[in-house]
Amino acid sequence: MKLASFSLLALFLSLSFGDQALSQTVPGHEQTKQRVNENVIFLMGGQPGATFNQLANDISVVVSGVNNLRVLSVDGGAAVENVEDVLYLRNIDMALTTQEAMDYLKTSGELGPNLDQRLTYIAPLFPNPLQILARSGAKSIGDLNGKKVSFNNKGSATAQFVPKIFKTLGVNVEELYLSQGDALEKLRNGEIDATICSCPAPVPAYATVKPEWGLRFVSVPWAKSIQANYLPAAIRNDDYPALIGKDETVDTIAASTVLISFNWPKGTERYERTAKFVDAFFSNFSEFHKPPRNPLWKAVNLAATIPGWPRFAAADEWLKNWRAGQAQGEEASFKQFMSERGGGVPSEQTDQLFREFQTWMSKQK
Repeated sequence: MKLASFSLLALFLSLSFGDQALSQTVPGHEQTKQRVNENVIFLMGGQPGATFNQLANDISVVVSGVNNLRVLSVDGGAAVENVEDVLYLRNIDMALTTQEAMDYLKTSGELGPNLDQRLTYIAPLFPNPLQILARSGAKSIGDLNGKKVSFNNKGSATAQFVPKIFKTLGVNVEELYLSQGDALEKLRNGEIDATICSCPAPVPAYATVKPEWGLRFVSVPWAKSIQANYLPAAIRNDDYPALIGKDETVDTIAASTVLISFNWPKGTERYERTAKFVDAFFSNFSEFHKPPRNPLWKAVNLAATIPGWPRFAAADEWLKNWRAGQAQGEEASFKQFMSERGGGVPSEQTDQLFREFQTWMSKQK
């Protein structure tokens, strides 16, 4: 044991002195070290193969190289764990999570008080519809009362939050926690009655389901008791052509995926680096709409807000400047429009025409 400890110590000392020697003999070593580290952003995604991970990789590809940034996508965990990592894990700058996880942690206080002062969002992204795939006898979530239902793997956002939705809606079930592959097999065999995923559509496992298996998606009402934390949503034929008719939709609810950051004070190195990312991310957002980026990006409204949470200051400023630029552009276009009409319109009518022009422009966008 002593020999092993001595060997480890010797190795540590040799590496330490070797690094010092390198910094003394290689010109610009310290400058290179600083350059490599000063513009690196660490973004926490999700588990390998999960949608969070795919989206984090998209961000890394699109943003890296802009403003001399390098965005490194890191394999992460579930939504709650990603919030914890942004707050406490060294070097993690940002992460993907969900609004329901943020609201839950603020209410529970398990990560400390004043969470909404320490945690900020850069932008809400896309919805995660609640997708309940059941045997054909069930049409709505209420039909699952007393049934066996799988809530995905333990530790997932589905397992943590969806059982509470069932209870809030007065639907009592026997809770199981299975991977989607295992749950589908038991669903086909009649061992369970439904499997659930609160995640972006389509769920890869659900996309393989064949019509002859006798399974269907059931509806979930946007009840008043859950409206504070969820949005109305729908599952469509585009998501699952084999399970939903061309002109049919299945009403459900959705949580929102959110890109979050620690609330770094202005003027700090971490704030300035995150501000660089914000500018690169927002300014180049049209790149996310091009193949081979995930189609989910097309549903994102960067200007949307999250009630009860502050937006990262640099992101808020970027959006305010963008809106001001949009307004100036609209005003210039309107003036050109009026000059081509030859003018001659009373001022009160001009104001009314401009409001109508803005409404028209918003519809075009």
